[in-house]
Amino acid sequence: MNPQPVAPTTPTKFDALLKLNPFWWLLFIAALNVALPFLPISNLIVAIASNIVLTLVYVGAVVLFALGIAHREWSLPLTIAAFVISIVAWLAVQNGLLPLVAGGLQRGVKLSTIEILELTSAVTAQDMALLCAAMFGGVSLSRMIRTPNMLGPIGGIIAVIDIWGVLFGGPVSKIMASEAAKPVTQAAMTSGPQIGAVGAARPEFAIPLPQIGVGDFLFLALLLGIIVIHRMNWRTPAWTIWLLVSGALLSITFLPFFPALPGLLFIGAGAVLPNLKYFTYTRDEKFALLWAGVLVLVMTVGIHFGLRHMLANLDDKPAANAVAPK
Repeated sequence: MNPQPVAPTTPTKFDALLKLNPFWWLLFIAALNVALPFLPISNLIVAIASNIVLTLVYVGAVVLFALGIAHREWSLPLTIAAFVISIVAWLAVQNGLLPLVAGGLQRGVKLSTIEILELTSAVTAQDMALLCAAMFGGVSLSRMIRTPNMLGPIGGIIAVIDIWGVLFGGPVSKIMASEAAKPVTQAAMTSGPQIGAVGAARPEFAIPLPQIGVGDFLFLALLLGIIVIHRMNWRTPAWTIWLLVSGALLSITFLPFFPALPGLLFIGAGAVLPNLKYFTYTRDEKFALLWAGVLVLVMTVGIHFGLRHMLANLDDKPAANAVAPK
């Protein structure tokens, strides 16, 4: 057996940042979500500049959180336990805390600063629990990958599926366009920090970050986990993913012809391309990957048509009920 090449160990700024407990990055993201809506934004130039800086900071914190968890190399039972705890926390906020806070607000009455803070904190708690569940789920899956050769196929498959799913009428675009599925899509999306949502001089000065689906966080942690476990190059992918994902979010925010972009394309490319030298496949493995790709394609097509039929039925039900005799 040939030994796997070892990634360079020259210390970088990332090494110092990763010495921090990864949950400090989670708290940092939560603090941004809670505090930044109250930051005063006086004009459009300040709003645009603030959004660019915020996007870079937010994506960087998310990548560092994923890397921090991956570098701890916790055991599989421990990461699964953390995943379960995160899911329980998310359900508690979704079905307990959030309805309690929202139920105490009076309709048609302008919210006070305290009420806005309470609601923002509850939504942030929900988003952080979902983020943790996705990250620990991805890291748990990475513990099951036994060879670095799997990084390439996984990154390639998720990128292709997400391109189709988001841009070419695939499952993601169908779900996002369905009125019946809106509660599900909202529950599976996290909102980034929004500068000036409360403290802007005018509403248009508050430029929100695009929402990010839970799948993006899961596969980010999965790919970075594989890279770290198998001692591949993780520094270049960290920078590449940060720049690519930040660029994609800024494109959605400021360019009207980009209403949505496949995040897994940028995450997959950023993780896989810097590590191409680590992939070595035998002839049998190449055939196995080919058949696996065909199987994934067949399953994806089946899911697409099945989901389209299901959503069509769900969207038709309200209309049918509206004309039904009493």
